[in-house]
Amino acid sequence: MENLVWHPHYDVWALIITLIIFFEYSTDNSSIKKSKRKSWYSGLFILWLFTDWPIHDIGEKYLFSVHSAEHLVLALIAPPLLLNGLNSAQKKLISIRPLIALLQITTKPVVAFFLFNFVMVGMHWTTVINLMVTNTIFHFFIHGVMLLVSLNMWIPVIGLTKEIKQLSNPGKIAYLFMQSLLPTIPASFLAFGTEPLYSAYLEVDNIFDVSVINDQTMAGLVLKLGGGLILWIFILITWMKWYKTEKTFDDVVRTSTND
Repeated sequence: MENLVWHPHYDVWALIITLIIFFEYSTDNSSIKKSKRKSWYSGLFILWLFTDWPIHDIGEKYLFSVHSAEHLVLALIAPPLLLNGLNSAQKKLISIRPLIALLQITTKPVVAFFLFNFVMVGMHWTTVINLMVTNTIFHFFIHGVMLLVSLNMWIPVIGLTKEIKQLSNPGKIAYLFMQSLLPTIPASFLAFGTEPLYSAYLEVDNIFDVSVINDQTMAGLVLKLGGGLILWIFILITWMKWYKTEKTFDDVVRTSTND
């Protein structure tokens, strides 16, 4: 464990501090609801936890399964929490015309689906992973791209501004279900592979006493089971909201009819 010595990740700290400053000082923070604040800081906390020492270092240098868990946080946990934490004033502040014009294209469900899955599948390509774990700047760049593409993927579900069309509840369920399917491809290669896919993990000290193949299998299970579980939780939440809305509407109609 002597190789796992604490050291600062200034890039991560700068990102987290910038996001805190934006949230607290870009608008009148006294108007921010408690639920919004809780969602925003939950997203920030888990983003910081998985991208700073020691989890990031373990994933980068020793265990690809931990690296895969970090990817899930960047793709499926932090983005919806951060988007849900924005209040209307903050959304209006970032709704500059060029960005909205771009998002009106990239957040179309089909476009967002293929952008997200292209990055998710592509970043698990052997050459990409080997370069990520050996080049810090490239690693940070790829994670940045992944976070941006993931935020884009969640906008049709969480919403951002009225200029960007949000999916209906049935549409959200179908969209998230489709998102749960494609990650099966890299997950299957990892979970059922009999040979190490990433040479970079063969060249490090095995300080956790986990073989490269077992670690690779766990990474596949993390992507498939972990990613699927997260998406199905969101599907269930969306279905419950849909049911509640429909039930309320039916009750109103029934009351009006009786009157």
